[in-house]
Amino acid sequence: MLQTDEPKQASEYLRQVIPMLSQQNLAPTPINYAVFYSYISGSSKALNEIVENTLSEKKSFDEAMMNELYNKYINGFSTTEQQSNIQRLLEKVMNEASDEIGQVNQGANAFDSTLNKHSTALSSIDDPQAAALIMQQLMQDTRAMIKNIAQVQARMQETNEEIAKMKVELEAVKATAEKDSLTGLKNRGAFDKAVGQLLNDEASNNVTLIMLDIDHFKRINDNYGHLVGDRFIRYVSALLKQIVGEDHHIARYGGEEFAVIIKNSSVKEVLPIAEKIRGSMANSKLQRKGSGETIGQVTLSVGLTSVKPNDDIETFIDRADKALYEAKQTGRDKVVSI
Repeated sequence: MLQTDEPKQASEYLRQVIPMLSQQNLAPTPINYAVFYSYISGSSKALNEIVENTLSEKKSFDEAMMNELYNKYINGFSTTEQQSNIQRLLEKVMNEASDEIGQVNQGANAFDSTLNKHSTALSSIDDPQAAALIMQQLMQDTRAMIKNIAQVQARMQETNEEIAKMKVELEAVKATAEKDSLTGLKNRGAFDKAVGQLLNDEASNNVTLIMLDIDHFKRINDNYGHLVGDRFIRYVSALLKQIVGEDHHIARYGGEEFAVIIKNSSVKEVLPIAEKIRGSMANSKLQRKGSGETIGQVTLSVGLTSVKPNDDIETFIDRADKALYEAKQTGRDKVVSI
């Protein structure tokens, strides 16, 4: 598991990661960085043994192996909070590395300027031959220093390019981490985070939550198989995006249950949207792909509620859940608000 090391230490670890990636012909993705970062920092003994054995046997690290190491020794043991801390730390180190390039440029210019001043001063020495020799030596030193700095700049520029790629990759990983793989909707973690932010924002005091559940979903899986069940879940997700619009937060809450957060709207204003979702699903004529066999009517139960004073995440979601439960207990294929 990655640790949130001190920035200076983390910076050193990350700088050691870059040549390792280059030597192994690996792309600078967050997964590859994370695996070698853990290896260099020594945070996982089991991971280190595998990496060291692979290196000693002169085997290559391919994408499949890096993904396996990441999932087994890093991702599986990291909490969402820890992963966020790692991302913040990496971004901090990236910014520091970027600043170093600017500092190198400033140092080079300052050094060159200083040497030029000395050269000017020496040119006023009475002994022209001595002054010329000293100036020649100074210019040689200057050229050597500029050449050295240029080499450092080139290395730093390469590092900076790698960091820029990693920033893009980090954003992609962040987006992927909040996405449900089956539907492409936001996942439960992203939903919980969004609700928490809304409840902590005093300006967001008019928020309505819709909770939806596919009625008798177990029967669908039992009668038609899980592949058909997955298609139903994707169908509902597409229906939600079509009716609600992607400007609002739509999430797969878990299994066959979905959640929609609608800001700046009361229960009264959201009721027509919820009814449209329910009605559209009930009126859908669904068939099995390939055979064309009619599956029959599939319905949704819907519960909704708005934020109330002193609500926290638990009370807000629990109230919507109770509304959903009431809809299911009183006949299904209906909308209940609390």
